[in-house]
Amino acid sequence: IRVEGKFLSKKLKVKVDLGDSDEQIAEGEKLSEILTNKKSYAFILNYMSKIGYELANTFNLTDNYNGSGGNKNYRIIYEHTT
Repeated sequence: IRVEGKFLSKKLKVKVDLGDSDEQIAEGEKLSEILTNKKSYAFILNYMSKIGYELANTFNLTDNYNGSGGNKNYRIIYEHTT
């Protein structure tokens, strides 16, 4: 899952990647739509846990733009537990 802040907004943009098969792509797009526009990282963590995923790792990514601090992005890695 890649989570990034939207420009001039408190809402989050979420991209879920579950794999390359048609079913995995469709499910990833469905989850991306459900999780995008939420304001809370906790919502994302709780929702994924609720549907059977366990948090495995997180990465804090910062994109630089013209030498500025840039946008903070997070990559969240889950393992399916069911």
